[in-house]
Amino acid sequence: MGNVWYTDIRHFLDAYGYPAPDLPRPAERLMEYLGSIIEAVTSGNQRKATKITGVRCRRRLGHRRCEGRILAAVAEANPEAIEWECPLCTDRGSISGWRGNMWDKMSGK
Repeated sequence: MGNVWYTDIRHFLDAYGYPAPDLPRPAERLMEYLGSIIEAVTSGNQRKATKITGVRCRRRLGHRRCEGRILAAVAEANPEAIEWECPLCTDRGSISGWRGNMWDKMSGK
């Protein structure tokens, strides 16, 4: 069974919306991973449908990286969240605080 991540992406950012300068490297990598999911969901024409993002799963099973590609979409029940999941290992989560940040391609930033 995969992990479940509930993340507010703003926790990784400073007051101006940029990556916090004092982030430890593991937190920075997690921020980049979640940011790539936000970017994939908010770019392109289909914004409502679940997308195969092309973002490779970051979970490691038995010292081997999962080969899954993340499926993600803006949550129907809560449009302020992006829900994502790896169909292979079932790692999944929800990203809040994504609107208007540097990865949000729907906002036109």
